[in-house]
Amino acid sequence: MARILLFFLLCVGAGSQPLKSQPLSEVRKQLEMALEHRLQFSQQKEHRIDSLKVQLSDRNPAERQFALLTAIYREYYIYRFDSAMHYVNQAALLAEKEGRESWKSQTSIQRAYLLTTSGHFREAELTLREVPRQSLPAEQLVGYYAAFEWLYSMWAEYSNDNVYAPAYYKKEMAYQDSLIRTLPPGSPYHTYWQAENCYRQGRYAEAESYYRKALEGQPVNVRLYAMCTYGIAMVSERFKRWEEYERYLMLAAISDQSCPLKENLALQQLAFFIYHHHNDETARANRYLNIALEDAAFYNNRLRLLEISRKFPEITLSYQQENERQNELLCWALAFISLLLLTLLAAVVLIVRQIRQVRAAREASQQQNEHLNILNRALSETSLLREQYVALFMELCAAYIAKLKQFQTLVSRKVKAGQADDLLKLANVARLGESDAKEFFQSFDASFLKLYPDFIGQFNRLLRADAQIVPRRGELLNTELRIFALLRMGITDSSKMATLLFLSPQTIYNHRSAVRAKAIDREHFETQVAALGQLLDENGTT
Repeated sequence: MARILLFFLLCVGAGSQPLKSQPLSEVRKQLEMALEHRLQFSQQKEHRIDSLKVQLSDRNPAERQFALLTAIYREYYIYRFDSAMHYVNQAALLAEKEGRESWKSQTSIQRAYLLTTSGHFREAELTLREVPRQSLPAEQLVGYYAAFEWLYSMWAEYSNDNVYAPAYYKKEMAYQDSLIRTLPPGSPYHTYWQAENCYRQGRYAEAESYYRKALEGQPVNVRLYAMCTYGIAMVSERFKRWEEYERYLMLAAISDQSCPLKENLALQQLAFFIYHHHNDETARANRYLNIALEDAAFYNNRLRLLEISRKFPEITLSYQQENERQNELLCWALAFISLLLLTLLAAVVLIVRQIRQVRAAREASQQQNEHLNILNRALSETSLLREQYVALFMELCAAYIAKLKQFQTLVSRKVKAGQADDLLKLANVARLGESDAKEFFQSFDASFLKLYPDFIGQFNRLLRADAQIVPRRGELLNTELRIFALLRMGITDSSKMATLLFLSPQTIYNHRSAVRAKAIDREHFETQVAALGQLLDENGTT
């Protein structure tokens, strides 16, 4: 495995300068290779982390123990939130026990970074405000300013309004300026932050120059490589250089996988780009978005989960429609082959009957004179010819039967291999069987409740106490809950709901009306449902 990963890194990380000259198809192959080996990259990282963990011991000197806890945190902080927070807390306890103020400041800065990444902005700000900035050494001051810059950047992005976001962006730029002044001039990170500063000010050509300079000599399996290539992609988007935009998003995604890190954005952005610009590659966009969702769930990044969950149905529905079209063509092909098979079978039956008639005539002709014997031999020759036609028809029939069986086996294998993804089960809804529909509903229910775990409880709080809706034993959701789950996902049209749930629009309307009649506030009930299902944080609060 180590040799495979080393070969991969040599292939895609030979240097930053040749990147622009690589064909887009080659970069895509490298991305597919990185995604194919994402498990091996993660295993390699876990092995590094385990090798650090085994060195932890209460018998270590305090300095050694703190250094190990910090090293483990640095492996985890862009890989897994809960684990990173655990080791920061362990380091903070050690700092408190030893009375080391610099250690306390370092752990507070690290904790604030994690809180920001997971969406706890107010807690992160309060934590950073408690750090004594005036007494920080230079290396901690860099982390301090970087943590504040990250906090207000993410807070502004999350707010996304005209009231709070501008104030957060202003604070972000102030701390970004402080960070640039603190970093060693000419260092790769100093150059990178100069690029970020230029980008924020709309000086895109200058920003790209700095990004490319910071990228020089960086191996693909370091985070700075991903940061710089993502920055170049954002500049390319501003200049509408779509091929370069796609190229550098793929390079950033390759770096994210090979580091590996789970706090990533490039693959998600790439999925949306493919969806909007490559209409024939919806399946690839859907696969990339699923991987981005898996990474966000693994890291426990609430912001990424919310962001992806808002856009996921759009790509998923398009992917489903594409599969429906493909399956409609497959069904027409199967119907044609079946009709041809029936025609061949009818021809075989007709020829067999004719052969029997010929044989009967041949037996009768044996009692006739020599002239009739001559005629009988002629009839025999005719019979032989007809038998050859029967054999030919039988071979054709067998060939089409084999082709049909092979076709069915191929379709089954593709589904089992996941090449059409789990959503292939949703395709061609009108032809789904009861077991397929049940499997589809189970998959939908599990996926929806994973994103909105408290949906049923919140939903029932909108209903009267005597009209609560509870799924039967063995069910995750029932029909009424699925209808309003779709409403929560933004699908309000009864016809679309009917298509997804294999019901008639009238049935959907009846269910909606019946449930609305049970609501505490009937007039605003569906609006309230559309706001339900907020994801839970780690403390169990919404």
